[in-house]
Amino acid sequence: MTSLLTPFTGFIPSAAHAHRIVGPPSSMLSSEQKNASRLDDLSFRHVVGRGAGAHHAQAMEWLQRCHDLDALRPVDSSVIIHRLTRGAFIATGLIADVSLAAFDTGLVKRHETTIAKSERKMLKYMKSTRIFGNPVALAHYDHPEVAVSLASHTQRDADITFVAIDGMQHSLWVVAGDDAVNLCASFSDVLYITDGHHRLAAASSLAAVEDRSDPHIPAGLFAENELKVWAFARAIKDQHVNTADILNALREKFGLEESSLEVPRPTARQQVGVRIDDRSFVLTIPAALIPADAYDQLDVNLLQNLILEPLFGVTNPRTDSRLSFIADTADDAHNPDSYDAWFLPYPTSVRDVMMVADTGRAMPPKSTYFLPKLPSGLVIRPIDTD
Repeated sequence: MTSLLTPFTGFIPSAAHAHRIVGPPSSMLSSEQKNASRLDDLSFRHVVGRGAGAHHAQAMEWLQRCHDLDALRPVDSSVIIHRLTRGAFIATGLIADVSLAAFDTGLVKRHETTIAKSERKMLKYMKSTRIFGNPVALAHYDHPEVAVSLASHTQRDADITFVAIDGMQHSLWVVAGDDAVNLCASFSDVLYITDGHHRLAAASSLAAVEDRSDPHIPAGLFAENELKVWAFARAIKDQHVNTADILNALREKFGLEESSLEVPRPTARQQVGVRIDDRSFVLTIPAALIPADAYDQLDVNLLQNLILEPLFGVTNPRTDSRLSFIADTADDAHNPDSYDAWFLPYPTSVRDVMMVADTGRAMPPKSTYFLPKLPSGLVIRPIDTD
């Protein structure tokens, strides 16, 4: 039987340098914070994690620079308990290595399709840099034994605590020896991808091409009760779209109530925020149009099947170049008037995501935006040490 988890061996940032090395998701940063990170030569994202353009030599130079400054701390066969705190938000999970064989055989379940272009780019990036520095994020059902173990280990002071550039506080407890092995062994059931579909798919492809035995990738695991889910807006840019005709078609088929908000958000299931022609609406899908199948009832699928495909001809959201996805993290994340049409579905629940994965089906790409999202540079491991 494939072992889901093994203890992690690699590096974590030192307390003195972590705030420079660790890069929160770009969607969580202001333009000023992004610019500050770009100027820092210790920033993992800026130097190494900037996409397929980063080369192996650059990655190794960055790694050597961190070693020379004692900016990285070696970790050997350990599980890292990770707590994120900002304001009222707090989430505690663990970081270990997850088996790519478990991903290939379906023990690590996906709930949405990947974007082909993004998967290819991620594979190119991994081949080039030869570093895993962007841990994937996984969810699991609430597990009392694991919760008790995490609580006991976090009674002591954290080994490393720092505040990242976005204001999120990160606390890390390194757990080694039998405790690490036992924590990993606690997971014998399935895991669910919350962030990192493209990274897992690319890492699996890389391992297959290079014929590596028992490959793993760093992952953060959080229980379902630690998670929050936001949505992604779908935005269409198409010079051939007649927005007046689209609005008329929406009025004929759905309830459409005008809103004073520049970024209109649904407040319940079967609602969609809409922005067209500098006007905002909340669209309600009538009961007669709601299918019986629980999967088809998901709001992202209702949006795809009832609006994007019939009105815009979006038959494959993985490859349609007219379609953009914007994480609904804050009003300033959106610029809906730069598109011809903008739609925001109601967020999918954690249990619905698990249901989709359990049935072997997949939502359209960018259907969920989970919190917590793990930052880049939190754990570092050269691929060739796998």
